[in-house]
Amino acid sequence: MLFLKLIKKNEIIRRYIIMNSFDGVLTILGIVIAMLIAGALEPKIVIISSMGVIIATGVSGIWGGYSAEKAERKRTLKILEKHLLRKLGKTEIEKEYKKMSLAMGLANGLSSSIVSSVLIIPFFLAQLNFISKIQAYFTSILLIILALFALGYFIGEIAKERRLIHGIEMIGAGVLVGIIIYAFELIKVI
Repeated sequence: MLFLKLIKKNEIIRRYIIMNSFDGVLTILGIVIAMLIAGALEPKIVIISSMGVIIATGVSGIWGGYSAEKAERKRTLKILEKHLLRKLGKTEIEKEYKKMSLAMGLANGLSSSIVSSVLIIPFFLAQLNFISKIQAYFTSILLIILALFALGYFIGEIAKERRLIHGIEMIGAGVLVGIIIYAFELIKVI
């Protein structure tokens, strides 16, 4: 509930969630398409590759987001102290700045990690023999398309304009990733 309130009232957190979710979706799409083209159909390979990226980007996002926000808020606090001619340490202002830095760091790192983790669930199901390996690939790609559309739709909702068009535009980014990866295969660069 607190998280939803933050999303509604804090545009920076919304931006972090959208940008990093988008990064996570396209990263998993890149892994899935590359593995499919390479013929690496073993779900374990996709899971390990994806989890490596998910963990690294999650830690990087949380750590980097928190560190950057903390530095910006400390800077703002010092400027405010200079104008007020008093220290603001241990005040509600400082406590709020610390909470917001942490919330922004978490939004920055967890948004990508959570979305990316959902997108590789089909490979866990294939690893457990609930679905076939090829079904895992196509189910994951379908989830990726839905995630891209949902992100675009959300962007349209924020902008109060053409939600469907924004959703389709985001899917277009996924198509572009697929085309570029496939082009590498066609020209035998890899």
